Amino acid sequence: MRRSIVLLILVVLCSTTARAIDDPARKITTDQARALVMASLTKEQQRLPKLGAEQYGPPESSSRFMNFTVTWEGTRGGSVVVGVYAVDSYTGDVFSATLGCYEFKNNRLKAMQAQFREILHLSRVEYNRIKTKGPLCEE
Repeated sequence: MRRSIVLLILVVLCSTTARAIDDPARKITTDQARALVMASLTKEQQRLPKLGAEQYGPPESSSRFMNFTVTWEGTRGGSVVVGVYAVDSYTGDVFSATLGCYEFKNNRLKAMQAQFREILHLSRVEYNRIKTKGPLCEE
């Protein structure tokens, strides 16, 4: 009897996780991902002139992560690149696309992530099950 209950619980948990990852309606959109990237920037970075985030790489439907390069107007002879970011399309977590396993965190980003996770009906339990360490980390 106990084995049957444990097996049933495992099947339900696995199917819930699979449903969350396989359902395109439960993924962050490109516009939402771009907003999360912009929210991950420092206040100083957000004040840079002509700041913008452009998506690059595979389309959002073919990868777990959406990648963005944030640029600004720049100065003569200086870099226009603010940073390169990867957004987990299932959780809204924002990672550096160049610095190992670095995950961006701040209050503004946290509030926006909570809002998007609510829209996606992503519970805390489900979030913890599907969370990753980032695109450059070995799980």
